[in-house]
Amino acid sequence: MNFCAGLTTSVNNQISVHLESVVYSSFYTLLICIFLGLFIGSLVNYFADVLPATRRLSRPVCPECDQPYMPKDYLFSFRCPHCGNKRPKRQIIVIVISVILCALLRFFPFHGLNFWATVPLLTYLAVIVVIDLEHRLVLLETSLFGFMLMLIYGIIFHGIVKALSGALGGMLIMLALFLLGAAFGKIVGILRHKAINEVPFGFGDVIFGTILGLLCSWPAIAAGLLLGIVIFSAYSLLWLISLVLTKRYKSFSNAQALTPFLILGTIILFYL
Repeated sequence: MNFCAGLTTSVNNQISVHLESVVYSSFYTLLICIFLGLFIGSLVNYFADVLPATRRLSRPVCPECDQPYMPKDYLFSFRCPHCGNKRPKRQIIVIVISVILCALLRFFPFHGLNFWATVPLLTYLAVIVVIDLEHRLVLLETSLFGFMLMLIYGIIFHGIVKALSGALGGMLIMLALFLLGAAFGKIVGILRHKAINEVPFGFGDVIFGTILGLLCSWPAIAAGLLLGIVIFSAYSLLWLISLVLTKRYKSFSNAQALTPFLILGTIILFYL
């Protein structure tokens, strides 16, 4: 009887110690994800602030008064210390989303990658998304860096031949869409006797289709780009309907950024 009671007590103690270990482990994991998310969000905001303006790493400046921020003001203040101008809401949104994504990635990293290998990839893609959404730009500087980064991931995943074939396939698909979009704009411009400046696909999308091809290889890149374009088309249709209903629609002046949807389509592939 005493033996059974002692055995039960021992088992209960082991369970208690294990649960306590799990709780502490989960707490520290969450803490790491929060701090890492804050760091990544701040990094993405910094790149999105300085790269479109200077094309290099430099001190961020207030868009209202052009005065440079001190590091502590840039990181911890919501207003410009010189003119009192409010910081963009994008700053907070990016940080919050970064923290959430870090927490999710801890449990759901990209297929074939662990958490720490996924973080730099997602950080780079986040920079591209924020800059493109805000400025409709895919910068040469970020594209060159992305080519090298995705080449490394592509070689690890698929080998150099498959990575380069994916890049070629991605480039040709997006180039065909770019040329079709340009031809469509020309035809509509001729019919309307007015030059059409807005195009559905920019050359930056061609460049980024090439970069994503390195990561996905062929033929996966074709599926990723197609999925991204389908999601983009559905979103654009809903957006246009909302503009028409609110009487804010203007022909060929409501173009949306495509690259974030190409990235989304590619990311979805990693979870299929």
